Amino acid sequence: MNSNNLQFDVHFDNALFFGQYVMVIRNEKYTGGGLLEKYDQEYVWIRGKKHSRALCSFIQMPPPDVDFPN
Repeated sequence: MNSNNLQFDVHFDNALFFGQYVMVIRNEKYTGGGLLEKYDQEYVWIRGKKHSRALCSFIQMPPPDVDFPN
């Protein structure tokens, strides 16, 4: 599988990034997603779980569609 690193750290300096849905990729696999809660130089917290900025890629995207039965 041919892939590129999808790290978009420049967006972490943008206050508009907070409250946005972020997908987390590690080793070419989806490992989680949710709203960006906080970050520092080493980690990003999403849904109460910290993800390493050195090992993971973070992609801002629309939240997944979900159907709720009536």
